Amino acid sequence: MSARPSIPTLNTPEHHFGAMFLILVTRSPDDETLRAALRLAENAAVAAWALRPEELITLTVEQYRQLLDYTAASEVFDLALFLGGDRKQIRTLMDYIAGVMAEVHARCPSPNPQP
Repeated sequence: MSARPSIPTLNTPEHHFGAMFLILVTRSPDDETLRAALRLAENAAVAAWALRPEELITLTVEQYRQLLDYTAASEVFDLALFLGGDRKQIRTLMDYIAGVMAEVHARCPSPNPQP
């Protein structure tokens, strides 16, 4: 008997727990859809980081992911589930992520370097 593949861990900031719970209960994804949505969210975040604007160029992929998770983990996960984890929809999720990060940067711009 083969072991069932495990569900990847949701790295969720504590302040998003309630929203994540509601998303999981409301959408009730099966294991395959959940795995696909998590992969889509991860791939879209990395792709959005690779295409990030000049203002965010100093962020490493890990920093970009941490900032994204802190600000919009539940929204990104919800959209990935809504899209069914469909890899063909990666651009939709990337555009959403880029919009979130642009909004964060607009509210909290990078400090100007000292001469």
